[in-house]
Amino acid sequence: MSDRMQWAPGAGTALATPPDLAADPLVSSVTELAVGTLVPAAEETAQEGVPRSHLDALARCGAYGALGHTPDPRSGLTTRQVVREVNELLSAADPSTWFVHTQHFGLVKGLQGATGPEAAALRERWSADLASGTRRGTAGFAFLRHARPPVTAEPTADGWRLRGRVPWMTGWGLSDVVYLGALAPDDRVLFAAVDCGPDGDPGLVPAGAAELWAMNGTRTVAVEVRDVLVPPSAVVCVQPRAEWARAYDLENANAHPAVFGHVRAAADFLLRSAPAAGAAYEDLGLRVAQDAARLRTEAYALRDELPPQERVEDRLALRAAVLELGVRAATACVAATGGRAISYGNTAGRLAREAQFHLIQAQTSGLRSEMARLLLGGPDTR
Repeated sequence: MSDRMQWAPGAGTALATPPDLAADPLVSSVTELAVGTLVPAAEETAQEGVPRSHLDALARCGAYGALGHTPDPRSGLTTRQVVREVNELLSAADPSTWFVHTQHFGLVKGLQGATGPEAAALRERWSADLASGTRRGTAGFAFLRHARPPVTAEPTADGWRLRGRVPWMTGWGLSDVVYLGALAPDDRVLFAAVDCGPDGDPGLVPAGAAELWAMNGTRTVAVEVRDVLVPPSAVVCVQPRAEWARAYDLENANAHPAVFGHVRAAADFLLRSAPAAGAAYEDLGLRVAQDAARLRTEAYALRDELPPQERVEDRLALRAAVLELGVRAATACVAATGGRAISYGNTAGRLAREAQFHLIQAQTSGLRSEMARLLLGGPDTR
């Protein structure tokens, strides 16, 4: 085993990167970055904010082009498997950098299915630079699930006028373009690519950093949307809100790779803590990894083998189960650490806060109900 893989997230546990995935060039590059750069700086990043140098390094190793990565046909791997592993590794190593990086892919996916009036030209404008990481995206649209979305789109003679306030926008100051959603007339939703870099649209005005007790290093701010004019050339799509919400709920019924990454980090922490905290924590770390690996196998099989509308309740149950496992594992990290865990800059405390963050990230009403059922009934013992 190479030194890099020996210290890779999950190494020596049931969550370790399988050899075929470890051999993939993109996974190998991301693993090297995670072990050599992201993990050593994770506590500083969580407190001081994601540095641009982390994103530059991700661009150099090809991580911004992950959705277009083609594995060697001889490996038997799929692009989806590689993308999941990249997300697990980054989330385990440095959740702040992972979360800023993952915002980029809302626009990448949106452009792939763009139906706007000038969709082909829009893809031509952005796709290559997004894939290389030369230009980087963020997102502002999850609020469209609310009964009264805070950003609206009004049709004009030259396109659309957007007004309102995005309550959360991650990676501000590090991003060049935002995949921005807005409520349009007739209960439709509009998605557009809006410049948000140093020379971006002046109608996007940061309204102050969000004070977060979890993931505070993600450079998340509220953004005022002041008469942002969106020409047809920047429209990604316009569709019924109910249609978009249905697709969003189905996508987020699935367990997220980042949560398995979080559990990897917690299991690793428990194993490292065992010499001082007691042998029981080594057993606990190994068992946490085994339980997560079982849930992961089931969750990824549902995602890979069935249409998204099938077995939604099972998908939600699996997502809830790994979230609950992450909370318990992070709580064990705090117990193993003792009083030091409540200090900012302590890894156990950070893992505990991040476990809570994952409970609400891309939360749907179905997941909220499933979490209540699980927490009231106890952990899944299937």
